[in-house]
Amino acid sequence: MRRNRSVLALILVLIPLLAFTQQNDSLNGKLSHYSLSIGTGWTHYFNNLEYGDKNIITDFGGVSFRFFWEPEYRLSLGLESGYYKLFNIKGHLTPDISVEADRSVIPMLLLVRMRIVNYFHLGTGFGLALITNKSSGPSQQVITKTLSVSNYQFSASYIYPLNTHLRLGGEMKLYNYGSLNDWMYTLQLLCTIRF
Repeated sequence: MRRNRSVLALILVLIPLLAFTQQNDSLNGKLSHYSLSIGTGWTHYFNNLEYGDKNIITDFGGVSFRFFWEPEYRLSLGLESGYYKLFNIKGHLTPDISVEADRSVIPMLLLVRMRIVNYFHLGTGFGLALITNKSSGPSQQVITKTLSVSNYQFSASYIYPLNTHLRLGGEMKLYNYGSLNDWMYTLQLLCTIRF
């Protein structure tokens, strides 16, 4: 008798579970996507030079390239690279001899981005940066390259979908380059292809 009651209780529990299970998945699309982005826009470098800063130019155009894996959840993982010119300075040692120096950076970052609301994202990244310093004088040019390993960035972006594959938006990023102890920010327009 006790065994019959157990079997009956098990059947009564399983019948509702079987009756209300979903036969067909309601999601017809893919659960994860990939995206490629290109961004271009204005950059500004916060210099920490103690002298010669009246002749320094710190506003330039920059470009970034990104690849993201976008699963069905709010977090996305990606890689970023690009090219940013940080500063250019020109001066005269004598009236006949002029010198010029500039610095550029190529970041290589691992990114984590989170969708906060529909089209608004916040992100952060860390990684390496190849820093190139170029100095030129009257008869020679010196180029040095440094690998900075403690770099990070924060970003906020708004990316609007035009159709299922193409998205346009804007982004603000703040970079810190560890070996330079310097900051740079950029405002960019983004074009993203999602597949």
